[in-house]
Amino acid sequence: DRRIKTMNESIFYNVDKLHGAIGANRVITFRYFEYNMAKERVFRRNGARYRVTPFGLIWDSENYYLAGWDEGRGELRHYRVDKMSDITVTGMAGSDRKGWDPEGYARRHFGMFSGRPCQLRLRCAASLAGVVLDRFGQEVMLVPQGDDHFTVTLDLVVSPPFWGWLFGLGDQVEVLSPDWAAEEFRQRLASVAALYRDGV
Repeated sequence: DRRIKTMNESIFYNVDKLHGAIGANRVITFRYFEYNMAKERVFRRNGARYRVTPFGLIWDSENYYLAGWDEGRGELRHYRVDKMSDITVTGMAGSDRKGWDPEGYARRHFGMFSGRPCQLRLRCAASLAGVVLDRFGQEVMLVPQGDDHFTVTLDLVVSPPFWGWLFGLGDQVEVLSPDWAAEEFRQRLASVAALYRDGV
């Protein structure tokens, strides 16, 4: 409701076309863009068309995303629907959606950002049990560590929005493994802290 009318209309037509392609299991092609500082469209891949089997549409953080199989790169990816241009539904049969889990996919991707997938183990204060269960679902296992803490292992994609969420929990949570994830978080914290040192 906060978007301009023309943008709303373009999303409506895109979503309608994508639903048709999903229902018919047809490959789509489109161009994908970002905006630069001058608010101009800049097409990714030098304007080359993406070829994707659309698996499903996901609403997250006030945006529609298309999740699907990138036929050129051979991997599951997602795209902001309002940044997709010139969508064409082809006559080509789409890839198999077997095992596609939209809820699980959305849960693993914070803010629908791409990143590095991993089994992330956290040590959390007992007071965060509800926070973790609300975010990751009742299926995750909380392993008590005494009366004051628990550990949890999460299957997710590590990305900047995830680190932002984790930072918001302050010293009530610690990244235990994998080592590369703990080091990445440490480096991000150090980079931000460096901006606020005296004399800078």
